[in-house]
Amino acid sequence: MRSWHWNSLRWVVGAIYVFMLGPIAITALVAFNGDNRSYFPPHGFSLRWWQAALGPQWTQPLLFSLELAVLTAAISALLGAPLAFAFQRYDFPGKSIVRAITLGPLILPSLVTGIALLQAMTLVGLGQLLGFWALLIGHVVICLPFVVRTVAISLQAMPGNLEPAAASLGAPPRAVLRHVTLPLAMPGLFAGMIFAFVHSFDDVNLSLFIARPGERPLTVAIMAFLEFGFAPTLAAVSILSLIVPLALVALFGRVIGIGNFLFAEQGHG
Repeated sequence: MRSWHWNSLRWVVGAIYVFMLGPIAITALVAFNGDNRSYFPPHGFSLRWWQAALGPQWTQPLLFSLELAVLTAAISALLGAPLAFAFQRYDFPGKSIVRAITLGPLILPSLVTGIALLQAMTLVGLGQLLGFWALLIGHVVICLPFVVRTVAISLQAMPGNLEPAAASLGAPPRAVLRHVTLPLAMPGLFAGMIFAFVHSFDDVNLSLFIARPGERPLTVAIMAFLEFGFAPTLAAVSILSLIVPLALVALFGRVIGIGNFLFAEQGHG
């Protein structure tokens, strides 16, 4: 009976993996079509679609997305870490309101955020900022909650006697912050930056409303290209856009240990 349960679980897990990874595998194979149509199984074999995916038409929005995602992750970290520390360690007037505003984008669809940002910038006469700067503002808004939450989790998981112990040994508050609090919060900070990078790099709902020609993320360029059909070039571009965040997450998991952060046992004060 127990063996039957384990075999059933293996089949269920296998089916879930096929459901998740099957479309990705099909898309990757379509990118090797010898024909100029998206056939599966592929008709022939060719690498010309990958060569086209690495051309200027696609490398420009790819580099634009990378620049935008890196800046979004960095700014989110600079703003999110102090906010998380304030939410976790201090009580101040309006704390619940500030927390709700900061974490609200986790609940609010980014589509709504994009429309609101577009209308707000137009009404106040900042329509000239549409493009990179509007995208950066919007992406920071929707990515900031990830950093706040992950840093807050790290601070909450920190044993409550560490900082008092360091202070009792004569360490001033700045030394405690620098040598005790920050090192223990770094895994959460890095995790938040990775989540912010991936969310910014893959966002399409918000970016559709505030991007402009010449300053479009890769996701918006893909959506625009879909008007002409799903060509093998688009399959190659889609796989490239998937490899970048996956490689970053794999690197983070290797160097920092994302599993150690996600599944670490919380400390008790």
